[in-house]
Amino acid sequence: MKPMIVTECKVFVIGGSWRNWVIVKLETDVGVSGVGEATLEGKEASSAQAVRELARYILGKDARQIELHFQEMYRRGFYAGGEVLTSAISGVETALWDIKAKALDVPVYELLGGKVRDRVKLYANAWYQQGSTPEQFYNDAKRILKLGAQGLKFNPWGRRQGIDFYRLENRILREGIDSVAAVREAVGPDIDLYIDCNGIFNTTGNAVRAAQAVEQFNISFFEEPIPHENLGEMAHVRSKINIPVATGERLFTIFTYSQLLEQRAVDVIQPDMSHCGGMMEARKIAAIADAHYVPIAPHNPNGEVSYASAVQMAACVPNFLVLESFPPEKWAEDVCANPKVIKDGWLEIPDRPGLGVELNEEEALKHPYEPYDLYNLHRPVGEIPVPKYEDSLR
Repeated sequence: MKPMIVTECKVFVIGGSWRNWVIVKLETDVGVSGVGEATLEGKEASSAQAVRELARYILGKDARQIELHFQEMYRRGFYAGGEVLTSAISGVETALWDIKAKALDVPVYELLGGKVRDRVKLYANAWYQQGSTPEQFYNDAKRILKLGAQGLKFNPWGRRQGIDFYRLENRILREGIDSVAAVREAVGPDIDLYIDCNGIFNTTGNAVRAAQAVEQFNISFFEEPIPHENLGEMAHVRSKINIPVATGERLFTIFTYSQLLEQRAVDVIQPDMSHCGGMMEARKIAAIADAHYVPIAPHNPNGEVSYASAVQMAACVPNFLVLESFPPEKWAEDVCANPKVIKDGWLEIPDRPGLGVELNEEEALKHPYEPYDLYNLHRPVGEIPVPKYEDSLR
């Protein structure tokens, strides 16, 4: 390959109904461009500015040397790690992979080992409202099941009146248990159920208590039972319950994931393609997890570029388990075309060059950024305007 010099770094902060996207576009002197995603939920302006800081490094560099550029951006700027910088690096690094694969006219997964599967199982998130009654959970689960969902994830305890992240009232515990029972009754024994605690239990005892109370419903994994900072306490929770523990959406790079796995604190890892350090870093994280017999199920709530990069991982990572799916923004395909073929809750792996997505800059500018904080995401302060599922899962 001939050198491809990065000539421009554009950053688009695109306003969504409940989360904004941070899309990075790199252009080169040979006319090949690439996109990546640096979305950082609730802190998009911070991530976008960090990308602009990284632009001072990446402009004038050869886009082919992806590993070199990751090492330089991560290590040589003196400060390393953290959600803001690593999210920004993820966006730039992913765009470099998009450029290189497009130049070779192959999907990114062909450069990362090639396909090991032709389709990936999806599970639905955001199909319910936190704080709902068991009857509402039952009805919503029935509705989403008709769309072909093969798995459902939900938080049965979040946003309930009187919730206290340090104290678990018997009423709130019971309402959550009843809601899990209602969902299992609605979908039957064969559909996967995943519970996402979102780290709302700030004491390990309450996390264990809640998990043990729902073990009877055959839960496929119990996500973020406690906050992410203390890996030793996550290992303690895992040792006390009989549901696989999932975590990782707020962890970054091979270094933290190595510690997580060495402490035997996790059964399913969940790196986010917008945060973890980029595509090669995600590939390395998956390989380390594979050596510990742990599968990968990426956190995937953000924009279409992040979604597309997760699908590239699904194609080439042998220990890939399942992919999270949120209802799309109505305008998503206009801003960032990412055609999907989904049948009975399974997504076919595309064969388009690069990431397989196309950014429309003019359409992106029609959705200006508006700050949206997540401080009350799990507190009972009204509904979150998440888009509703349509027949996209059929």
